[in-house]
Amino acid sequence: MEPKERSIPLSIMSSRPSPTPAERGYSMPAEWEPHAATWLSWPNARGATFPGDLLPPILPAFHRLVAALVEGGETVIVNLSDPDERAGIESALTADVLKQVRFLENPTNEPWCRDHGPTVLRRKTDGDRLAVHWRYNSWGGKYPPWDLDAAAGARMARDAGLEIYDRTDLTIEGGSLESNGEGVLMVSESSVVTDSRNPGRSREDLTAELCASTGSHEVLWVNADVPGDDTDGHVDCYARFAPGDRLVILDPTPAQEADYPSLAANARHLRRVAAEREWEVIGLPIPAPIHIGGAVMPSTYANYYIANTAVLTPAFGDPADTVAAELIAAAYPGRKVITMPARELIWGQGGFHCLTQQLPA
Repeated sequence: MEPKERSIPLSIMSSRPSPTPAERGYSMPAEWEPHAATWLSWPNARGATFPGDLLPPILPAFHRLVAALVEGGETVIVNLSDPDERAGIESALTADVLKQVRFLENPTNEPWCRDHGPTVLRRKTDGDRLAVHWRYNSWGGKYPPWDLDAAAGARMARDAGLEIYDRTDLTIEGGSLESNGEGVLMVSESSVVTDSRNPGRSREDLTAELCASTGSHEVLWVNADVPGDDTDGHVDCYARFAPGDRLVILDPTPAQEADYPSLAANARHLRRVAAEREWEVIGLPIPAPIHIGGAVMPSTYANYYIANTAVLTPAFGDPADTVAAELIAAAYPGRKVITMPARELIWGQGGFHCLTQQLPA
């Protein structure tokens, strides 16, 4: 696919650090490309996600996540907020798993590493890597304080020995970005082109900024809303790329369209895009709604994580769990599908992809 020409406003050009990653030959790899490690940020009782007494019951789910990542061929780097956290993790995991775990003293407010971690690019000519550090404001200022999360990404990049490209003039969360590794960046408009993140910036301006900062040549804007999601529609809740020109989407049945109108509209839009480009579409089912304390939780099969040798896939105790796992296996041939219970984690309104951030090899 040839890059599209576009004019970039002088006001944007003058504010952008130069030279850009695109100008230097860096681009955003697809998630299925090799990883050196996966970052996690350990949850703590001070945060809004699992506060106080809600934290201890959720920790076994995080222990299972670390073990599954190691089973999937990953080295895991855990951001710690307190030295006591390390002792708890070490006591819960086997010696074989711990051989592939490294700890980093890097306190965070919340565990959603996808969104506060850096976006790491790679240059195809020599494999050199570059970390883009965005501004972070807790999904448009929803859950203060977020000062530790806003600083954590730069610490992660420095610990990995990466040069940092500072784009803290832009508020971007990792869950808003999905790369096919070939220059197409799928981005959720509702969580980027908004006054709560990037006031005064148009979609045209942000298209140019994202292309320059991630080495992409095109932004495919999408919009949908998974009930219970508080990120303003992160793309990793409903649409993902897969190798071999595949597109994985949440795909409501005709009977479900009235209950999920934005997901149905997005599925129709992406099927049209896929038909024009000869991409294969794999439609994922939607599980029955899960309510906790009267509130609906964001249960979605699209929030899986692609590890080096496996795909960590959520299960909700729903009859559709098996169907979703089989479809995801078809989308990522050669990788083992590790199906993991996810009902506990969505208490915090997120999933496996939200909790992880890959460090490309």
